[in-house]
Amino acid sequence: METKLVINDPASKKSYSKTVSGDEMSNLFGLKIGDDVDMSFIGLEGYKGKIMGGSYMTGTPMDRSIDGTGLKKILKVVNKHGLRKRKSVAGNTISQFTSQINVKIIEYGAKKLDEIFVKNNG
Repeated sequence: METKLVINDPASKKSYSKTVSGDEMSNLFGLKIGDDVDMSFIGLEGYKGKIMGGSYMTGTPMDRSIDGTGLKKILKVVNKHGLRKRKSVAGNTISQFTSQINVKIIEYGAKKLDEIFVKNNG
């Protein structure tokens, strides 16, 4: 299964997308939201990132406070008046069922991200 890796660069306020699968994805299994990850496994030499969130294969967002990999229903405050609703959320651990992972760059490498992620016009 393919997973979309969304890489956010806080310095330039740009985001870059990369699809990972197989051996690349196995480097991320078991990591949790808030963990630091070396980005060299996808060709970003010298870069380090922090996992900020993601989505389960059903599109359900991951929640930092829920341990594990599966889906859970929790009571969540949904407005300013304190209305609580039962919402489905995914656990904070990356598994083969994670479809998107959001990563923020915390340490930069020698090459700029614009040079690595060249846009194709056309």
